[in-house]
Amino acid sequence: MNLNEDKRLAWLALATVPGVGPVRIRQLIRNFKTPEAILNAGRTDLESLPDIGPKLASLIAREADFERAEKQLELLEKSPYNLALFEADEYPETLKNIYDPPPFIFYEGDLSCLERPCLAVVGPRSASSYGRMMAEKLVRELIEAGFTIVSGFARGIDTIAHKAAIDSGGMTAAVFGCGIDTIYPPENRTLYRNLVLNGCALSEFFLKERPEPKNFPRRNRIISGLSLGVLLVEAGEKSGALLTAQHALDQGREVFAVPGNINSRTSKGTNRIIREGAKLVTSAADILEELKFLVPSSRPVNENRLAPHLEGAQKKIYDILSNQPIQLDKIVKQAEMPVSSALEILLELELNGLVRQLSGKMFVKQF
Repeated sequence: MNLNEDKRLAWLALATVPGVGPVRIRQLIRNFKTPEAILNAGRTDLESLPDIGPKLASLIAREADFERAEKQLELLEKSPYNLALFEADEYPETLKNIYDPPPFIFYEGDLSCLERPCLAVVGPRSASSYGRMMAEKLVRELIEAGFTIVSGFARGIDTIAHKAAIDSGGMTAAVFGCGIDTIYPPENRTLYRNLVLNGCALSEFFLKERPEPKNFPRRNRIISGLSLGVLLVEAGEKSGALLTAQHALDQGREVFAVPGNINSRTSKGTNRIIREGAKLVTSAADILEELKFLVPSSRPVNENRLAPHLEGAQKKIYDILSNQPIQLDKIVKQAEMPVSSALEILLELELNGLVRQLSGKMFVKQF
């Protein structure tokens, strides 16, 4: 087994330890740097970390299932699927910025579709005719505007969104709540084959893992984490789509919703979140207006436009920024300066119309 295979094996084995999820793995990596170092650490070193304790330290030291991890690598070797580790270049950059990013993702297709501006489109499995019509309309308009459409591959609005994106000549990404070798729902097999030729399918769950109910809330945070915002086409009062919207808010993403009939069961959730502050959407123009500073303009760029004359720390901070959102902690790390100093400079740049602050302590250049 080569060095790369050793690393993949260590990541997979670490994920098999009971009680060690994405947040815990991130904490451990922050302290031990590599999964190999975590798995080779002594119990005393593990117990010294906050919130680990003797029980979890013992599990990490003894319960990593290397046999199961090796089986995953064997399945990968015989399949069309790939594995992107958190540290890999192909791992989606937007996903790295959420609180609990998966340590790796299994995928098929072209992950580069996620480098475009992405918007999640979600809704109920039992969509109304109005919901289906609005999903198709909005997805067509979003594809024309250059978005990749992200959804969860479920029956109903998810399936309609993926199909509309492909039929419009665009790109789409499906996030699974099971292994990506388990096509669920099974009637979407043809859609899956078309989807991986026009985007990608991805999952944090091991190959052969079944679609258990507990998996879908975890899937939903990835749907929102990959996206600049989440569009709810329809949602009942207890719809899982509302959970995706909550993840979006927690991650500093925008939330959009299509208004519906006040007497319709499938619009009660969307109408409520509009009252609570979600952006009302009747066309893609409403979304583009809200995201105009996050989506690269389709207009020709004036190559002769003068860059602002900046010096010293201001120039250093400004050069780190782009038209893609970047979190404050990353700016601080790249600029190698205290948080207070970086915030002071960012405020100066914002007052000069050069920078815009977004929710979630994220910043973009103002063009």
